[in-house]
Amino acid sequence: MLKERVLITGASGFIGTRLIEYLLSQDYAVIGLSRQKNLVSRHPDMQWISQLDELKSDQIDYVINLAGESIGKARWTDARKQQLIRSRVKTTENLYGYLAQRRIVPKCIISGSAVGYYGIDADEKWQNACTEESNPQTIFQSELCQQWEKAAQQFTDQNTKIIRLGIVLSAKGGILPQMLRPIRLNLAGKIGHGRQPLVWVHIQDVLRAIEFLMTQPLEAKVFNLTAPERDSQSEFAALAAHQLKKQPLLSVPAWAMKLMLGEQSQLVLNGQYVKPRALQNAGFEFKFPTLKEALADLLS
Repeated sequence: MLKERVLITGASGFIGTRLIEYLLSQDYAVIGLSRQKNLVSRHPDMQWISQLDELKSDQIDYVINLAGESIGKARWTDARKQQLIRSRVKTTENLYGYLAQRRIVPKCIISGSAVGYYGIDADEKWQNACTEESNPQTIFQSELCQQWEKAAQQFTDQNTKIIRLGIVLSAKGGILPQMLRPIRLNLAGKIGHGRQPLVWVHIQDVLRAIEFLMTQPLEAKVFNLTAPERDSQSEFAALAAHQLKKQPLLSVPAWAMKLMLGEQSQLVLNGQYVKPRALQNAGFEFKFPTLKEALADLLS
């Protein structure tokens, strides 16, 4: 019996590399699309391609579209904003265009997005939690997600599900090591006043949820991929410090973050709480529903 084949774009990225390992362990055949395929040759039992024309077969059962430049890697200049948009929108349009040209209709396509879709709370009260029906905003991080999602949703013949990811926590890679560095050094804990939302999800729940959404016949098309618990940045700092047996006394003032990062400082100083309502309604159960459990696992 032939294995089901999964094509992953952005396969050499933070989530993509871990998704490859997970899907191989679940006995899928995996094809990785990446311009950096020479950096990830440790999986000789899968196919690596640098462009879609290199595909050797039209049998593609599932597609996971994760391609896109890291939003936090560099300051948001006008040129950087355009690069972030192109890296997501153009890759997505090329992917769907190729599938249409070859008349390939996967059972399901999972296309990435982020909770930045919901923007920020200008009043900084954060009393509500956004669901999949909540409105976007006219700020860059929201418009970036809107354009990315629109590029996928315009191809109505394909069974596409959008995942809006929170901050993905992993002991290996991602942003967690950077978040922990000042705490490990006993320097700073809170950023600003610390009341701003921290919308996160454990990497294992990301991988499990992607396979769940791939294989379940669900009517919903958009899913918030975030842990169900509401947590603030100061709660994260306190839990992480306790787990690491540290007692950082300082906080990083908001003005310093704005000076260093400009508009990009919104990523750490503001935001919205986000609830994974569609995912929970579909019956998905989180392995790490609380931040305490997640950090205990990742920092043990």
